[in-house]
Amino acid sequence: MHPPFFPPITGKSRMKYLFAVLLFALAACGSAQQFDAIPPDVNRQDVPNDTVSVTAESFRFTPEVIRVKTGTLVTLRINSIDGTHGFKLSAFGIDERLDENVPKSIEFYVSRKGEYDFRCSHFCGLGHLGMTGRIIVE
Repeated sequence: MHPPFFPPITGKSRMKYLFAVLLFALAACGSAQQFDAIPPDVNRQDVPNDTVSVTAESFRFTPEVIRVKTGTLVTLRINSIDGTHGFKLSAFGIDERLDENVPKSIEFYVSRKGEYDFRCSHFCGLGHLGMTGRIIVE
């Protein structure tokens, strides 16, 4: 028997409860701080540039950890070598599809120190969830 302040969750109540939990989870996921990939006030000629080559393949990015300096315009030159992958860097609003053997350049400006995770955003097989990396801004 349930106490009066915890009624049983059945039928429509269960659906309302699950909907509320889903909304809460989505709100929590969207609450991370996000920056513009390249803010409009950044003059590309006046800031340091750093280009990093990245490979996407079979459930890993190489390199998995990328270190850059604060105040840098970063260009990632990413090449998928074994099928379609994705590159999602949520903190900068970036989510790109990576087709096999089609190099892609992704630019973003890092204005503050921090660690920013990236991941494969295109399901690529059983190891997909482990296909992650990190950008460390010093």
